[in-house]
Amino acid sequence: MNILNQFLGNIENYQFVILAVILALSLIWNLVLSIQISNINKKYKKFMRGTTTKNIEQLVLDQIDTVEVAASRVELINNDLIELKNQVDRCIQKHGIVRYNAFKDTGSDLSYTIALLDNFNNGVLLTGIYGRSETVSYAKPIESGKSSYPLSEEEENVLRRSLKTRER
Repeated sequence: MNILNQFLGNIENYQFVILAVILALSLIWNLVLSIQISNINKKYKKFMRGTTTKNIEQLVLDQIDTVEVAASRVELINNDLIELKNQVDRCIQKHGIVRYNAFKDTGSDLSYTIALLDNFNNGVLLTGIYGRSETVSYAKPIESGKSSYPLSEEEENVLRRSLKTRER
């Protein structure tokens, strides 16, 4: 009986030690969880900063609406950009000028030829021929880099140079 009482007395001591260890582990685990909750709470407050609602679902829905509005604006801007590109392709983008002396007796380079072309090599050649008694000017249409009218050497020269000014 003595041994049994001694054994039961030892079990009570072990129970106390075991309960103390469990209590210490519970306190440590409680501290760890408190720190984690505190960190999550800080992140949540940072995430919700600047909002009037405290509902994450509403915040996400508002953000989706904002993205949809931005996407529709981008589509409009893209359409405008395509339209502008089409307009710019038809604007004068290639040009050239040559001044020359059309007649030996005039003494200066007062005659000229100007080429004005769009991105598709369509446009016009403007030529002014200066003489002592008169000046003549005329225009020749250019389509796809060629004229249906015969070109002088100077006109061919300025057309060739203007076609090279801005190649795609």
